[in-house]
Amino acid sequence: MVGNMIAVYGHVKALEPVSAIKVAALMNRLLLMCFYALLVFLYIVRSSARSTTPSLFAKTIAVVSTFLPFTIPLLSTPSDNPAIAISAGVVTISGIIIAIYSVSTLGGSFSIIPQARKLVQSGPYKYVRHPVYLGELISILGIVLSRLSTMAMAIYCLLTALLIYRALQEEKLLAGIFPEYAIYSLRRARFIPGIY
Repeated sequence: MVGNMIAVYGHVKALEPVSAIKVAALMNRLLLMCFYALLVFLYIVRSSARSTTPSLFAKTIAVVSTFLPFTIPLLSTPSDNPAIAISAGVVTISGIIIAIYSVSTLGGSFSIIPQARKLVQSGPYKYVRHPVYLGELISILGIVLSRLSTMAMAIYCLLTALLIYRALQEEKLLAGIFPEYAIYSLRRARFIPGIY
């Protein structure tokens, strides 16, 4: 959070002369800051869990997949091609917006490890079962596109596999607590409507 605040300050100072790349980078940082602030706030005000996964492996995967994307900038360098930087920035910003909307809809039911609080079926949850993960995958795809390398792609593929595992663990937990989850899950795709 502090790192993002420092980065936002740096982007604002470096904004002149204004360019699309600089504006996209600033928007990206501002939205990321909002996303993290929202996560912290919801973590503090969330309700008690009705159930938590007993699996240490599932809990570990949840934590690892939460922090794995932070390794991409450490293991790859950004493209200096303006078209790639702008396109990747738009993809990243789109994903962050989806994630913010999804997390704010989830509200006090937010958690990192698989837990059941209430079954949210409104907002983006009307269309997919895991819109937060969808937003994360889109935003991180933008980061990967801006830093295209074998290592960045490998991390993205690993992250995708870990998020699918997380989704399956959460679904198992929700189905055990909420009888209506079976019908809900039949009517909504896991990540992409009509595809998966």
